[in-house]
Amino acid sequence: MTIGIYSGSFNPVHKGHVSLCSYLVKQGIVDQVWLIRSPLNPFKVDSASTLAPDDDREAMLKLAVRGRKGLHVSNIEDNLPKPNYSINTFHALERKYPQHQFHLIIGADNWLAFDRWRAYDEFLTRYHLIVYPRPGYEMGEEEQLRLGEEAIRNVRFVDAPLFDISSTEIRTDIASGRQPAMIYRGVYSYIVKHQLYK
Repeated sequence: MTIGIYSGSFNPVHKGHVSLCSYLVKQGIVDQVWLIRSPLNPFKVDSASTLAPDDDREAMLKLAVRGRKGLHVSNIEDNLPKPNYSINTFHALERKYPQHQFHLIIGADNWLAFDRWRAYDEFLTRYHLIVYPRPGYEMGEEEQLRLGEEAIRNVRFVDAPLFDISSTEIRTDIASGRQPAMIYRGVYSYIVKHQLYK
């Protein structure tokens, strides 16, 4: 089975995250998407204090994907060292689920900085990537080939819908007592009940 891995802080998860994953499944690009709530993104160590607790972010993810075909939540990164790197996640996935083929789902912004990722060259050789558009990040031929033609052998650029949604703005709205339009009602109810992002 082809599994898309969508890893992020999900602080909180919003409709853009889920819509992207559903699109990839519905288009047959992957059979399933596993959303992984990262305990600590190595590029966001300085903003760790703004993270809701791991258990709460995972619970909100499960609420957001409930009943959505092909979408699942994985906590495989919980037992990996912090901050974790995607290459370690894929090694762990490969060991635990050798029957599946895993594809990393990243935005154009991350593709344009992919050579800053830990063991990025191993990733490009050994695994598959799916790159989706992000507002403000041009992805013409020059940008796609920035790491060379050989580097994109296992990379697929998809024309997914654009979602210009900021988790920072969502948290600001919540702190001000407003329900953001781009989070699901069940997720917002959970946030209110557990007094998150105040």
